[in-house]
Amino acid sequence: MQNLFIGKFTKKDQYDGNYYQVSNEREISWFNGLKEGDFVLPSHGGYFGKLLKFKTFENHEGLINAVFDVVKTFSPDLTLAGNIVCCKYFAPEMNLLNKAIKSTKGYGFHKIELEESCPSIETIDFEKSQRRFLVILNEMMTNTNFFKPSDLCVVINNLNDAGIEDILEYNGQKFQRHSILWNLYQEKVDGGTKKYSLHQLLDFADAKKDAAPKKEKYLNAVLAALEVDKYFVADNAVALYDNILVGRKQYTAKGSNQTGVELVDGGEDEDLDENLSAYSQYARLMEFNPNIILYGPPGTGKTYGAMRIIEAFESLKGNPASFNAVKDQGRARFITFHQAFSYEEFVEGLRPETDDNGNIKYEIKPGVLRRIAEECKIQARKEGIKDNVLADTTGESKVWKVSLGRRNMDEHIYNALKVKEEIAIGYGPEESVIDWTDEQIDEADKSGMLKTLRSRLQIGDIVFIFNSIKTIRLIGIVVSDYYYTDEDSFGYRHRRKVKWIKDCEKEPVDVFKLNQEKQLTLSSLYELKINSAEALKLVDVKEDKTVQSKPYYLIIDEINRGNIAKIFGELITLIEKDKRDSLSCLLPYSGQEFTLPKNIYIIGTMNTSDRSIALLDTALRRRFAFIEIAPDSSLVESKTPTIGGNVSPAKLMNAINEKITEMIDRDHRIGHSYFLSDDLISKMDLYHAWYYKILPLLMEYFYNEVSKVAEIVGDRFFDKKTGEIVPLGLKANESGISDFESALMKIYERGN
Repeated sequence: MQNLFIGKFTKKDQYDGNYYQVSNEREISWFNGLKEGDFVLPSHGGYFGKLLKFKTFENHEGLINAVFDVVKTFSPDLTLAGNIVCCKYFAPEMNLLNKAIKSTKGYGFHKIELEESCPSIETIDFEKSQRRFLVILNEMMTNTNFFKPSDLCVVINNLNDAGIEDILEYNGQKFQRHSILWNLYQEKVDGGTKKYSLHQLLDFADAKKDAAPKKEKYLNAVLAALEVDKYFVADNAVALYDNILVGRKQYTAKGSNQTGVELVDGGEDEDLDENLSAYSQYARLMEFNPNIILYGPPGTGKTYGAMRIIEAFESLKGNPASFNAVKDQGRARFITFHQAFSYEEFVEGLRPETDDNGNIKYEIKPGVLRRIAEECKIQARKEGIKDNVLADTTGESKVWKVSLGRRNMDEHIYNALKVKEEIAIGYGPEESVIDWTDEQIDEADKSGMLKTLRSRLQIGDIVFIFNSIKTIRLIGIVVSDYYYTDEDSFGYRHRRKVKWIKDCEKEPVDVFKLNQEKQLTLSSLYELKINSAEALKLVDVKEDKTVQSKPYYLIIDEINRGNIAKIFGELITLIEKDKRDSLSCLLPYSGQEFTLPKNIYIIGTMNTSDRSIALLDTALRRRFAFIEIAPDSSLVESKTPTIGGNVSPAKLMNAINEKITEMIDRDHRIGHSYFLSDDLISKMDLYHAWYYKILPLLMEYFYNEVSKVAEIVGDRFFDKKTGEIVPLGLKANESGISDFESALMKIYERGN
């Protein structure tokens, strides 16, 4: 009896060396019952390049290796969606449709159930043994000419109800229930007690309920295809399983007792190591050079790649996290350069602001690079200050000068507030103003200090307590909202709670230079022109070298579209790895010293069809490592082998790019993301992408010269007299192929 497993080889050296290593006997369970002579399809990075047969377990330097012999190799590599899941000899059960694709804790090998008709595993021709998965209306089941042997049909009773009534397989002569898939469906919907129609699933996917946008798109595509063609070809069987067959299951959220609805469009957690393996080399490159640029033609996923590199870098640092999680922590910023983008927006500059009286004044505001640098520096200080006092302090936090009574005259007030860890003012009414409007406060206190204390101060802001016109004697962090108290006799009733982080009363700190060489005034409360990162440098912390500062990231999209010399200015030198945290420059607007932290990583993207990389600023070229991101048809093939069951997007992309390279250059090729989107589910989606994205891009490349574009895509898409683009029909003929699909297939078939 032959057995077949899918094995997830996350480490390339083991995949190449035909062995799988575990550290002890307990981890033998990872092999899930694998025995000598069993076949294994090993995956690495989502691809399967060979068929293995298990030989034996061997002890190797205290570790255990499962050793395999190579039975055969595949060229091109097989993919899960394109070859394996749709193989007619493999039963579409839980292991094949779920566990082999998604991460399953404790198992690296998954046994695949074989159909009774399966020949010897080493003789399977994956190209010729593909089956179709269809969602089809019952009324179409009588048209047996439409079906092919081994077709699996999820039968929908009618368009109005849109309920699943059976799952059938066509054997070339008749239909019979496919028990394995039907039983799996019944299991997922609790034996039929929680069946949902397609309309109900679509309703649940709404943003106000399950908030499952991918599932919503998928179901809309299915229903649209059923309405027009009476059938939908599920090009990706796993997506069919995730979005329709599992129904709407209950789950318990991690870390809570709350029961909710499972959002199946996301499935289980992905195998992070396997999916990030392609980006690990670039993550390691960032340790060599913290500045990289991803360049390539449009649609190659450069921005997506930047986010994945960040995830790979987080894993490399021992802190696996998604890009969204990093962004939510404030450690990733995203900007786009353009012709009008300036130094003032990137580093710092004057910005007009309107005060409470409607007067315009110009303030020095930090740009995006300086803000993320300040956040990074604050993070480093947070690690050295206990009790999480700086939890709410960010690069946007303000610094305030505060007087606690008159110096040398009201020391009893200062001492009392210092002990209580409070700041207070003696202005305003003798009652709480917590519910007052700003207008009421302005009327009661013309100085404006009460409104500042109540409304402008934010939790996390930094306060400097006045000592002299140049020095301070306490530094604190605001930790509460405004409140009113009359428990003391000295009259300072309007207060905020603070936490002192530095007591410098014995050795007052000179902040004259830090405050742009401006003296502190006697006013009780006002904002200083000092950023929070620089203010926190005054606090002595014991550096723990065992604690590694978290990395921060700045993604600059379309970096080649900006005037680099103008945008970076003097900071072009500071971004070099050996200049980080060591070389400083004097910023022209604020006059402050500025250094760039070591743990800020800059990732740029550039579109080679917009502007040649050869024209890029030389200073930038010397300071960045350049990574080419080329169109990848194998990625398209692995994710979307066909669209609508007929058109091969990978072959279509290759054919178009070969022609573009001949007629223009390789920098103008079309990237894989045009053919690899969550929105590309049905032939209608492909229709929209073709007519509203791909054709307009080709017309732009050739300056609307129709004859040139026709050389690439054929003349069926153009009116021969007017040259206008012709929308071809989507109605399928007796063979199930529409005019639109036929024209696309002709593009890549004419070269064969």
